[in-house]
Amino acid sequence: MAAAMTALLLLTAGCEENGKPEQKSSATAPVKPATTKPVTPGATNPAAAGQTEVKLYFPNDAGDGLGSVKVNVPTDDKYTAAVKELVAGTKEPGLTGIFPKGVTVRSVKVADGLATVDFSKELTHKFIGGSTGEQMLVSALVNTLTEFPEVERVLLTVEGERIETIAGHLDTSEPFTRPTGLVQ
Repeated sequence: MAAAMTALLLLTAGCEENGKPEQKSSATAPVKPATTKPVTPGATNPAAAGQTEVKLYFPNDAGDGLGSVKVNVPTDDKYTAAVKELVAGTKEPGLTGIFPKGVTVRSVKVADGLATVDFSKELTHKFIGGSTGEQMLVSALVNTLTEFPEVERVLLTVEGERIETIAGHLDTSEPFTRPTGLVQ
């Protein structure tokens, strides 16, 4: 009987109340609660950290088409963040930025399929491109924003006002739909 009691005592000594083996921790490596690491751009699960992956479109170096770059932007302000990333330009080989230096994104509002993008006056005052540059800027912006399924059209404004043109080559007074043929 004493032998049976000793065996039972040894058998249950390493178990908790529920009969499962007890987890032992080392004094040199304390057990820490599990934490979630923030997802950085290019991570495999951007949604886990409040990020949305979007394609940004930039003119190619030849100026005859658009290429894309995928980036992660904060989900809570994805439209504005995407346009700000676009305005900042790219370092992707073969692609180039098109927005004039100093231009800022004042706001991006989306309602009923229309994205209204309001820029600072530098958009029209400092733009140095010709007709191709103007077409590339608008196409890059519209293609980027229409990557979001809820955006069907894009209207450009400057300092809260509709503009007739950026530099005299393209009518910007009405909203644009996604252009075809430039994306490579």
